[in-house]
Amino acid sequence: MKTSIVLLCSILFTACQNNKPTAHKNPLLGSWKMQKVTWISQDKSHPIENAQAGVFLFTSNSYSIQWTPTKEARIAFVNLSQPTEKEKIAGFTSVVFNAGSYEYTDKTVTTTTYIAKVPGFEGGKQFYNYSINGDVLTITMYDETYPDGSKPEWSGQWKTEFVLQRVKK
Repeated sequence: MKTSIVLLCSILFTACQNNKPTAHKNPLLGSWKMQKVTWISQDKSHPIENAQAGVFLFTSNSYSIQWTPTKEARIAFVNLSQPTEKEKIAGFTSVVFNAGSYEYTDKTVTTTTYIAKVPGFEGGKQFYNYSINGDVLTITMYDETYPDGSKPEWSGQWKTEFVLQRVKK
């Protein structure tokens, strides 16, 4: 009798677990192509309406961001396999990238960097607000914390707003 009651309780518990509502699908999942970038302060803003190449990628537990923070297109190396020192510097300064893990709510994203263009930023955090309207993601970085807990000079003064289009399969 005792075994039957334990078995019945186990079956009921399993059935109840299987009827739990499914978790909310992560709306950030996928690839997002850069459309516009705007640096915003209390006094002014600096938009790049037709942003150069850039992508945000979100998987279930990782993110990656690569983008070009200039209005002008990047200049190709004359010899792609043997760039000059000047070309290497220009290439390096013309992109931003980092990747790592992230946590999100229905309005915020906090990233923790595993690898970054800036050596020493590994373990740093970036803080974003976001909204999604159809296939358009507007995500605004409003703060950053270095691995040692300090903040960049722009902290509290500037935000960077990215407008991105979902990349369709």
